[in-house]
Amino acid sequence: MDLNLREDFFLRLLADYVLFSEMLMGQAAEVCLQKLGQKIGLNFEEFYLQTSNKQNLSAKDFAELTASILNRLGGNYYLQAYTEHKIELISTKCLFGHMILKSPILCTLIQSIIGSIAARNFPYCKVVPVKSRARKDPVCRLVVFLKETKEAQKLKGECFYNQPNAYLLTQKDVKAFHSRFANLLPVQREQINNLQPGEILTNLQIGVLSVDQDLQITYLNQTAKELLQLKEQWDSLPGRKFRKILSEVVNTKRQFNQYVLQLPLNDGMRYYSVNASPIFTAEGKVAGAVSVFQDVTETKTRENELLQMEKFSLVAELAAGTAHEIRNPMTTLRGFLQILLQEFAPNNTRGYEYCTLMINEIDRANSIIKEFLLLTKPAAPLMQKVQLHNLLDEIFLLIESKSLLENVELCKNYVPSLPLVEADPAQIKQVFLNIASNAIQAMPQGGRLTISTETRDNMAVVRFTDTGCGLEEAQLSKIFDPFYTTKEEGTGLGLTISYRIIENHWGRIYVESIPQQGTTFTIELPASKD
Repeated sequence: MDLNLREDFFLRLLADYVLFSEMLMGQAAEVCLQKLGQKIGLNFEEFYLQTSNKQNLSAKDFAELTASILNRLGGNYYLQAYTEHKIELISTKCLFGHMILKSPILCTLIQSIIGSIAARNFPYCKVVPVKSRARKDPVCRLVVFLKETKEAQKLKGECFYNQPNAYLLTQKDVKAFHSRFANLLPVQREQINNLQPGEILTNLQIGVLSVDQDLQITYLNQTAKELLQLKEQWDSLPGRKFRKILSEVVNTKRQFNQYVLQLPLNDGMRYYSVNASPIFTAEGKVAGAVSVFQDVTETKTRENELLQMEKFSLVAELAAGTAHEIRNPMTTLRGFLQILLQEFAPNNTRGYEYCTLMINEIDRANSIIKEFLLLTKPAAPLMQKVQLHNLLDEIFLLIESKSLLENVELCKNYVPSLPLVEADPAQIKQVFLNIASNAIQAMPQGGRLTISTETRDNMAVVRFTDTGCGLEEAQLSKIFDPFYTTKEEGTGLGLTISYRIIENHWGRIYVESIPQQGTTFTIELPASKD
């Protein structure tokens, strides 16, 4: 572990701490923080031993290492005294002091880092917090006993032991958590015995799911059931995809931290942030896995939109600086080719064919540059009140002949009444025609294109749904990028310009797709205020 990565350390710690605190209601989080500290201490110790070529630590090495770790993480710690049996650390600045709200429970982490290192190198370890700034003392003072003396026995502190996998959560820990919950609940003793775990976690706004080593669900809270749309064990498509993650956790002992899982659900594509870890027995064997996850679709969508805006900004700078410079010499070149063309009689001579071909290619290049310039400065929309159903009917007429040739069935699914929108009808028709044409081209063996409308949250919504080959996740992430295309003769600018047009209308366009099943483009435009 690189000791210079302070930001990474605090971000990971804070994320885990908040998660455990929310799940375990405070008190049980102390146990989890202690285990996190033991794991971090193990990483620090391994890093030190590898770089110093040592097999174990002396008391002096241990004292210098712990002070160095805490100082490099942002604290101000120094050794007040140390012997072969006892070490005293004084702190005038806590490494968590920069946090707005600092809980005393965070001191558990510091003590666990120190205690876990000592337990692996000395026969005895007890960490005693004598003073703590978290409790209004002027300084923090930690005493670490490396030998069981009478003084160590008298003082109250935490003993650490050199146990394999001490930093892992076991079934025994989970049972201890349940007993802690029982003590916190305002119910009678006879009611506690009948209390189910679901009653504790059912109100959490995050999904909680655990499985045994055979991947059979042992616990599932209501939020997890709703997010995965489960009725029985793993009977839904989202459930089966989620099961693959837990299978990897059980089989490889791998942990997933903030892993973004994309799932196709009935209401569209959703994104879940997943944390998953194996559950171990006291002997260190895998007994199952536990996962907590939540819906981050809205956050992911906003991130994608911001990323797309950044790409457009870069393309706009590039286009503004180069497009005009390219067009000027090409215009001159085309003019001289037209003059040269007159020197050849149109009687199928090679010179006449070559000049004609070059002029056509220059015209094609100019059309691409013209589209490219639209990215930098799109034509200002001529706003007027527009009924989208009328525009869609015009699109139907335009694509009807093409759909018959490609054996594509056209279907309408309009709501009875769609609100008017403020828009430029020519630009919106350009977007609709581009998406409809792409959908037909995505079904070379025939299929069905459904154009549907609805009203939602004061927005007029139009969807183009095809039954074509669909798009992979990697393709979806680039679908609106300039010059990205899956067609041999495509320029890769059609959807990019469509995105800019909808953006200039204060609307939103996004795509959802399932490989080998189909793709849906959704366009949302704000309804007219009138």
